Amino acid sequence: MNIFVYHNKPPYIVNLAEQQGLYFDFVALLNASQSHTRYKLIYLPRRRIERDLNEQTLNGAVLGVHPVWFKDPDKTRYLWSEPLMYDTDEFVSCAENPFEYNGVASMSNKKFGGILGYHYFRTVKPVSTGVLERVDANSEEGLLELALRERVDFAIVSRSTLNYFIKKNRWQEHFHLSKQPHESYYRAMLAPPQLQSQFERLATTLNEASFRSKLTQLLSRYQIDAGPGTAK
Repeated sequence: MNIFVYHNKPPYIVNLAEQQGLYFDFVALLNASQSHTRYKLIYLPRRRIERDLNEQTLNGAVLGVHPVWFKDPDKTRYLWSEPLMYDTDEFVSCAENPFEYNGVASMSNKKFGGILGYHYFRTVKPVSTGVLERVDANSEEGLLELALRERVDFAIVSRSTLNYFIKKNRWQEHFHLSKQPHESYYRAMLAPPQLQSQFERLATTLNEASFRSKLTQLLSRYQIDAGPGTAK
């Protein structure tokens, strides 16, 4: 069964060509935890995934997603797993010029950095009215460099990715995180309704206590929150 992902960023995907990162380790854990299905990770751009879902041609599940992102808040369009991991999109600024988010007014006459094509709901109104300027980067590492060099007043970056680059580039003490984040969310798996029998087998494995225990250990290695009720 194919498992599709579209977040090509550390720690979820560290090196696509060399198949390194949490998502590859997650699928390896899935394959080691059962013998009835062989799971294969495939990277696809989000637009392609959405097109295939709309055309009912997606032959597999999607990992690392949330119902709201796929316009399915009531979980009626697609099949959904339980939450698998948790993350937070942070307002990140240079430690020497810290930014604190406190509503739309706090973003007035500022520049913020985001990833090209990404949607940041708290910035939509101030950008559309012209009080906040958006600067796009092609990667999270590039985004953090914009914040570090104060080319932007703040960037919006997921905490897991921030932790990865702080460790990689020895950026400890270089950044400030706003007390109020942009948003916190969980990541789960979805599948189209026509794959119900395959997805039910997958969900059974995902919900087993032994798999959950190993997943918590795996997430800990990547500094990712396994969620409520799990040991940190």
